Amino acid sequence: MRENRFIFGDLSSTHCNGEQVSMKDFFQEKSFKKFEKECHATTWLTWSSVVLVLILTTILLTAFMKKYRVHIDYVILRLRSRWNGIIPVVNTKQFRFDGFVSYAEDLEDFELVSTTLYKELKRLGFEISLPDEDFIPGRSKAKQLLQCIDESRKVIIVITENFLASGWNSYAVQMVVTHAFHNHREKSIVVIIKDGISIEKLPKDLKYIWWSVIRITWPETEENMETFWEELSKALDLD
Repeated sequence: MRENRFIFGDLSSTHCNGEQVSMKDFFQEKSFKKFEKECHATTWLTWSSVVLVLILTTILLTAFMKKYRVHIDYVILRLRSRWNGIIPVVNTKQFRFDGFVSYAEDLEDFELVSTTLYKELKRLGFEISLPDEDFIPGRSKAKQLLQCIDESRKVIIVITENFLASGWNSYAVQMVVTHAFHNHREKSIVVIIKDGISIEKLPKDLKYIWWSVIRITWPETEENMETFWEELSKALDLD
Protein backbone atom coordinates (compact mmCIF):
# COMPACT_ATOMS: atom_id res chain seq x y z
CA MET A 1 0.00 0.00 0.00
CA ARG A 2 2.83 2.35 0.77
CA GLU A 3 4.47 1.78 -2.61
CA ASN A 4 1.13 2.11 -4.43
CA ARG A 5 -0.48 4.83 -2.29
CA PHE A 6 -0.89 7.17 -5.26
CA ILE A 7 -3.47 4.91 -6.92
CA PHE A 8 -5.86 5.18 -3.92
CA GLY A 9 -8.22 8.10 -4.44
CA ASP A 10 -9.72 8.11 -0.94
CA LEU A 11 -6.60 7.97 1.22
CA SER A 12 -7.41 11.31 2.84
CA SER A 13 -10.70 9.89 4.23
CA THR A 14 -9.27 6.47 5.20
CA HIS A 15 -7.86 5.86 8.69
CA CYS A 16 -5.50 3.16 9.93
CA ASN A 17 -7.07 0.90 12.55
CA GLY A 18 -5.59 1.82 15.92
CA GLU A 19 -3.99 5.02 14.67
CA GLN A 20 -5.65 8.39 14.84
CA VAL A 21 -4.07 9.50 11.60
CA SER A 22 -5.27 9.44 8.02
CA MET A 23 -3.73 6.97 5.58
CA LYS A 24 -2.38 9.89 3.60
CA ASP A 25 -0.43 11.18 6.57
CA PHE A 26 0.31 7.67 7.75
CA PHE A 27 2.51 7.01 4.73
CA GLN A 28 4.61 10.04 5.43
CA GLU A 29 8.14 8.97 6.28
CA LYS A 30 8.02 10.12 9.90
CA SER A 31 4.63 8.55 10.65
CA PHE A 32 5.45 5.27 8.94
CA LYS A 33 8.78 4.87 10.76
CA LYS A 34 7.02 5.45 14.07
CA PHE A 35 4.49 2.75 13.16
CA GLU A 36 7.26 0.31 12.19
CA LYS A 37 9.09 0.85 15.48
CA GLU A 38 5.93 0.30 17.50
CA CYS A 39 5.11 -2.81 15.48
CA HIS A 40 8.57 -4.31 15.98
CA ALA A 41 8.57 -3.34 19.64
CA THR A 42 5.43 -5.37 20.30
CA THR A 43 4.57 -8.18 17.91
CA TRP A 44 7.98 -9.03 16.47
CA LEU A 45 9.83 -8.60 19.72
CA THR A 46 7.36 -10.89 21.48
CA TRP A 47 7.52 -13.64 18.87
CA SER A 48 11.29 -13.43 18.45
CA SER A 49 11.73 -13.67 22.22
CA VAL A 50 9.49 -16.75 22.39
CA VAL A 51 11.33 -18.42 19.51
CA LEU A 52 14.72 -17.57 21.03
CA VAL A 53 13.70 -19.05 24.41
CA LEU A 54 12.42 -22.22 22.73
CA ILE A 55 15.62 -22.63 20.72
CA LEU A 56 17.87 -22.10 23.76
CA THR A 57 15.75 -24.46 25.88
CA THR A 58 15.94 -27.15 23.19
CA ILE A 59 19.72 -26.79 22.87
CA LEU A 60 20.26 -26.91 26.63
CA LEU A 61 17.94 -29.92 27.09
CA THR A 62 19.62 -31.77 24.21
CA ALA A 63 23.09 -31.10 25.63
CA PHE A 64 21.99 -32.12 29.14
CA MET A 65 20.35 -35.35 27.95
CA LYS A 66 23.38 -36.21 25.82
CA LYS A 67 25.81 -35.64 28.68
CA TYR A 68 23.74 -37.39 31.34
CA ARG A 69 22.02 -39.94 29.11
CA VAL A 70 23.20 -42.95 31.12
CA HIS A 71 22.21 -41.38 34.45
CA ILE A 72 18.75 -40.61 33.08
CA ASP A 73 18.45 -44.16 31.70
CA TYR A 74 19.53 -45.56 35.06
CA VAL A 75 16.91 -43.60 36.99
CA ILE A 76 14.18 -44.54 34.49
CA LEU A 77 15.13 -48.23 34.54
CA ARG A 78 15.31 -48.23 38.33
CA LEU A 79 11.87 -46.60 38.61
CA ARG A 80 10.44 -49.13 36.16
CA SER A 81 11.92 -51.98 38.20
CA ARG A 82 10.37 -50.65 41.39
CA TRP A 83 7.05 -50.18 39.58
CA ASN A 84 7.20 -53.85 38.52
CA GLY A 85 7.96 -54.90 42.08
CA ILE A 86 11.63 -55.78 41.51
CA ILE A 87 13.64 -54.97 44.64
CA PRO A 88 17.43 -54.46 44.27
CA VAL A 89 19.65 -57.03 46.01
CA VAL A 90 21.12 -55.63 49.22
CA ASN A 91 22.30 -58.78 50.99
CA THR A 92 25.56 -60.14 49.56
CA LYS A 93 24.37 -63.70 50.18
CA GLN A 94 21.44 -63.18 47.83
CA PHE A 95 23.46 -62.37 44.72
CA ARG A 96 22.74 -64.69 41.82
CA PHE A 97 26.22 -64.30 40.32
CA ASP A 98 29.69 -63.76 41.73
CA GLY A 99 30.54 -61.56 38.78
CA PHE A 100 29.19 -60.03 35.60
CA VAL A 101 31.71 -59.62 32.77
CA SER A 102 31.54 -56.63 30.43
CA TYR A 103 33.67 -56.85 27.28
CA ALA A 104 33.81 -55.65 23.70
CA GLU A 105 31.32 -57.14 21.24
CA ASP A 106 34.19 -58.35 19.11
CA LEU A 107 35.06 -61.91 18.06
CA GLU A 108 38.57 -61.69 19.50
CA ASP A 109 37.40 -60.43 22.90
CA PHE A 110 34.44 -62.80 22.92
CA GLU A 111 36.74 -65.80 22.46
CA LEU A 112 39.10 -64.48 25.14
CA VAL A 113 36.28 -64.14 27.68
CA SER A 114 34.20 -67.19 26.78
CA THR A 115 36.97 -69.73 26.20
CA THR A 116 39.51 -68.55 28.79
CA LEU A 117 38.13 -66.24 31.46
CA TYR A 118 34.64 -67.71 31.79
CA LYS A 119 35.71 -71.36 31.77
CA GLU A 120 38.52 -70.85 34.29
CA LEU A 121 36.35 -68.89 36.71
CA LYS A 122 33.64 -71.55 36.46
CA ARG A 123 36.28 -74.19 37.17
CA LEU A 124 37.31 -72.23 40.26
CA GLY A 125 33.72 -72.38 41.49
CA PHE A 126 32.45 -68.91 40.59
CA GLU A 127 29.06 -68.20 39.06
CA ILE A 128 29.70 -65.80 36.17
CA SER A 129 27.23 -63.86 34.02
CA LEU A 130 27.99 -62.94 30.40
CA PRO A 131 25.89 -60.80 28.04
CA ASP A 132 26.04 -63.54 25.38
CA GLU A 133 25.06 -66.10 27.99
CA ASP A 134 22.28 -64.34 29.91
CA PHE A 135 20.93 -61.58 27.64
CA ILE A 136 17.68 -62.54 25.88
CA PRO A 137 17.53 -61.39 22.21
CA GLY A 138 14.80 -58.88 21.50
CA ARG A 139 14.72 -57.37 24.96
CA SER A 140 16.23 -54.04 25.97
CA LYS A 141 20.01 -54.42 26.37
CA ALA A 142 20.15 -51.53 28.83
CA LYS A 143 17.45 -53.12 31.02
CA GLN A 144 19.16 -56.52 30.97
CA LEU A 145 22.54 -54.91 31.67
CA LEU A 146 21.18 -53.23 34.80
CA GLN A 147 19.52 -56.46 35.90
CA CYS A 148 22.72 -58.49 35.50
CA ILE A 149 24.97 -56.04 37.35
CA ASP A 150 22.27 -55.72 40.02
CA GLU A 151 22.32 -59.50 40.53
CA SER A 152 26.14 -59.74 40.58
CA ARG A 153 28.40 -59.19 43.57
CA LYS A 154 31.18 -57.89 41.30
CA VAL A 155 31.41 -56.44 37.82
CA ILE A 156 34.46 -57.40 35.77
CA ILE A 157 35.37 -55.01 32.96
CA VAL A 158 37.87 -56.41 30.45
CA ILE A 159 39.69 -53.43 28.91
CA THR A 160 41.24 -54.10 25.49
CA GLU A 161 41.85 -51.97 22.42
CA ASN A 162 38.62 -53.35 20.98
CA PHE A 163 36.79 -52.38 24.16
CA LEU A 164 37.97 -48.77 23.94
CA ALA A 165 36.73 -48.57 20.34
CA SER A 166 33.27 -49.86 21.25
CA GLY A 167 30.54 -47.27 21.83
CA TRP A 168 28.22 -49.71 23.63
CA ASN A 169 30.85 -50.60 26.20
CA SER A 170 31.37 -46.94 26.97
CA TYR A 171 27.68 -46.94 27.83
CA ALA A 172 28.13 -50.12 29.88
CA VAL A 173 31.01 -48.58 31.88
CA GLN A 174 28.93 -45.51 32.70
CA MET A 175 26.01 -47.72 33.76
CA VAL A 176 28.29 -49.84 35.99
CA VAL A 177 29.86 -46.78 37.62
CA THR A 178 26.48 -45.11 38.13
CA HIS A 179 25.09 -48.28 39.69
CA ALA A 180 28.12 -48.74 41.97
CA PHE A 181 27.99 -45.23 43.42
CA HIS A 182 24.21 -45.15 43.63
CA ASN A 183 24.30 -48.30 45.79
CA HIS A 184 27.52 -47.44 47.67
CA ARG A 185 29.35 -50.38 46.08
CA GLU A 186 32.45 -48.62 44.73
CA LYS A 187 34.61 -51.67 45.53
CA SER A 188 32.43 -53.90 43.36
CA ILE A 189 34.22 -52.98 40.11
CA VAL A 190 37.13 -55.16 38.94
CA VAL A 191 39.09 -53.87 35.94
CA ILE A 192 41.25 -56.27 33.91
CA ILE A 193 43.66 -54.36 31.68
CA LYS A 194 45.03 -56.09 28.60
CA ASP A 195 47.28 -55.07 25.69
CA GLY A 196 49.39 -52.79 27.92
CA ILE A 197 46.78 -50.02 27.84
CA SER A 198 47.77 -46.94 29.84
CA ILE A 199 45.50 -45.19 32.34
CA GLU A 200 45.28 -42.14 30.07
CA LYS A 201 43.42 -44.16 27.44
CA LEU A 202 40.78 -45.52 29.83
CA PRO A 203 37.20 -44.21 29.75
CA LYS A 204 36.93 -41.01 31.79
CA ASP A 205 34.27 -42.57 34.02
CA LEU A 206 36.80 -45.17 35.16
CA LYS A 207 39.57 -42.63 35.62
CA TYR A 208 37.34 -40.61 37.93
CA ILE A 209 36.99 -43.59 40.29
CA TRP A 210 40.39 -45.19 39.67
CA TRP A 211 41.17 -44.92 43.38
CA SER A 212 38.29 -47.25 44.29
CA VAL A 213 38.34 -49.99 41.62
CA ILE A 214 40.25 -53.27 41.85
CA ARG A 215 42.86 -53.30 39.08
CA ILE A 216 44.44 -56.45 37.61
CA THR A 217 46.73 -56.69 34.59
CA TRP A 218 46.32 -59.55 32.12
CA PRO A 219 49.72 -61.34 31.88
CA GLU A 220 51.65 -61.18 28.64
CA THR A 221 53.09 -64.67 29.17
CA GLU A 222 51.54 -67.99 30.22
CA GLU A 223 54.01 -68.30 33.11
CA ASN A 224 52.22 -65.58 35.05
CA MET A 225 48.66 -66.82 34.47
CA GLU A 226 48.51 -68.71 37.75
CA THR A 227 49.23 -65.53 39.71
CA PHE A 228 46.61 -63.71 37.63
CA TRP A 229 43.91 -66.25 38.52
CA GLU A 230 44.82 -66.00 42.19
CA GLU A 231 44.49 -62.20 42.14
CA LEU A 232 41.18 -62.39 40.30
CA SER A 233 39.81 -65.01 42.69
CA LYS A 234 40.71 -62.84 45.69
CA ALA A 235 39.03 -59.86 44.04
CA LEU A 236 35.82 -61.82 43.52
CA ASP A 237 35.85 -63.18 47.07
CA LEU A 238 36.41 -59.72 48.54
CA ASP A 239 33.25 -58.14 49.97
